[in-house]
Amino acid sequence: MAAPQPLELVYKTVDGLDLTLDVFVPDSATETSKVPVFVWWHGGGLLQGTRKGISPHHLSAPMKHNICIVSADYRLAPQTRLPGILADCKAAMDFVRSPAFANATGNRVDASKMVVSGSSAGGWLSLLAGTGIGYAACGLEPPVPVSGIAALYPISDLGDPFWSTKQRPVSYMPSVIPDEEVAPFIDPAADKVAFSALDSKRSIFYHYMVQESILESLLLDDTGVPASAVGVAPALKTGKFMVPPVYIIHGDIDDKVPCQQARDVVAALKEIKADVEYEELPGVNHSFDKDPQCEMENMYAFVARVTK
Repeated sequence: MAAPQPLELVYKTVDGLDLTLDVFVPDSATETSKVPVFVWWHGGGLLQGTRKGISPHHLSAPMKHNICIVSADYRLAPQTRLPGILADCKAAMDFVRSPAFANATGNRVDASKMVVSGSSAGGWLSLLAGTGIGYAACGLEPPVPVSGIAALYPISDLGDPFWSTKQRPVSYMPSVIPDEEVAPFIDPAADKVAFSALDSKRSIFYHYMVQESILESLLLDDTGVPASAVGVAPALKTGKFMVPPVYIIHGDIDDKVPCQQARDVVAALKEIKADVEYEELPGVNHSFDKDPQCEMENMYAFVARVTK
């Protein structure tokens, strides 16, 4: 079966730049029977990737689960630091709630029933945008509260030694990546980008970042924002943030993002007695949901529950 074709809509960043959303609305949605919306951000360490990186289960979800799927581009680091990326997340969410989005989708989507989601670094964005963690520290207004968060194998805290320990080579790479391979991408003064094809030369950037342990620098240099301000579990424990229901899933042998990143967030959510569902998959590595056989049924059941 051919993949469904998205409706491509443009939203503006706070700087007035145009970014793109891919929107999939089920045929069953009508003005009198609107569907919830699931906003998803791609992974890649906030350094690479594209809205086109959605998984097969995302493509089948509109018809199978009667929801609108939105896959959003955002500007990539280090040319845009984390505060700008968080601003892009809020701008995308605000656009999905706007009259322009309603008109473009035939008033068939109930944007008041929004779940934010993401994979890997995108899962981190969903945790930050869904709770407002990090926004004040970045000088930003937090997004409007959402119905739920679904974070897939998320990064969650730059304080984990994984991000500050060099791996030369990275455990899953055959050799050290030379500096010249990432030279066009690592310069913060280079042209800003918000789309990096999955097979582009920039796709080596994440692995180089792990090799050199420079994620904090790439995301936060020259911002004045401390890494602790965007650590999800420590922020949750302060009790200062409104937390919607949260679903998290992670494989326990993940060598791209340690499973401990998810465990720490889940422990903090349980400590504050939040509504949390957690699945830890034994013997499963990163990006497991790219497999066409992976249907993520428990996640979509969670989405249905929190958007009733």
